[in-house]
This record gives sequence, structure tokens and C-alpha cells, in this order.
Amino acid sequence: MLTSKGLATRARIVEHAAAIARDRGVAQTSLECVRSAANVSNSQLFHYFPDGREALMLAVARFVADSILADQEPRLRGARTWRAWKEWADILCSYYESPGSRCDMTTLLGQLDSDTPGVRDILADFFARWERAAADGIRAMQAARKVRPDLDADATAAVLVAGIVGSVVHRSVTGTNESLRTTLHTVIAGLRG
Repeated sequence: MLTSKGLATRARIVEHAAAIARDRGVAQTSLECVRSAANVSNSQLFHYFPDGREALMLAVARFVADSILADQEPRLRGARTWRAWKEWADILCSYYESPGSRCDMTTLLGQLDSDTPGVRDILADFFARWERAAADGIRAMQAARKVRPDLDADATAAVLVAGIVGSVVHRSVTGTNESLRTTLHTVIAGLRG
């Protein structure tokens, strides 16, 4: 069991590794770079990550997924009005339109080997949690009689998340955010039915 100081040191290492992976790519995220950026010794680095780089990259994947969900889960679960859904969509689009914005999700999906069991588990949990939050928001709208009751909340949430992910990958290639705006507008319009 780690002390609070140990937890803070481990978190600092992971945060610096995530920043390096986002800026340089996972392949260029060396333990030496992380050690230097986090201002820790080799012994500290291997104390928290005895399996080395692979374990650290799994921790980075979990950190990135949790960071994205820390923003998305409360916004979606709390979306109980059409205004809240529009604000959520606008905030998401604005993030990707801001100059210099980087997509941690694209890094997570594009640079880690999804065939690695730990990565697959993290990604499966990431998508399940995001879809569950969206479905909870849809169900809240159904309970408020703002969305028709026969709409399949789980299936709609899965389409919404898949659309966001696809649009963000599309943006990373094309540099335009139009696909994300169209996806969000289309799903929300479908909810309004």
C-alpha cells in the first residue's frame, strides 16, 4: 500500500509520461525522458513501475481514459435538458477547435497496441463507462418525457460514442471539426425526434 506521498509521486510520474506520450508519441516516450521530466530517480521509477515501460504505458492509458471520463461522465449524466445537451456538445467541439488542442483519445487509440490484454481491458472499460454515462443521460431525458420512451438508450449511447471517436480520428487526419459537429447534431436531433 502506497503512502499519500508515494501516491503523489506515482501520479506525477504518470502525468509526465502522459504529457510526453501526447507530445512526442508513445514510441518516443522513454523511461529516461519520464525520469527527467518527473524529477525522480531510476530507483523511484522502478519502485512504482517494476515491470518498466510496459507497466508505465498501461498506467498512462488508464490515466488518459480516466481524464477523458472525468470530464464526460458528469456532463452526460447531468444532461437533463436540451440546453445541457447543447452545452455538452458545444464544449466538446470547442475543445477540438481550440488552437493547439491535442487529442489524448487519438493518442490512446492510435499508439497503444490494442492486442495487449491490459490495453484491451482499459479500452473496453473506457468505452463501457462513456456509453453508460450517455445512456444514463438519455434515460434521464426519457424520465422527464423529453425523449420518447421506446428509444433504446444503450444502443443510442453506443452510436453516439462511436460517432465521437470516429469524428475525432477523422479530425486528426483532415484537420476539420465538421464531422464531430455533424455527428453530435444528428444524434441530439434524433433524441429530440
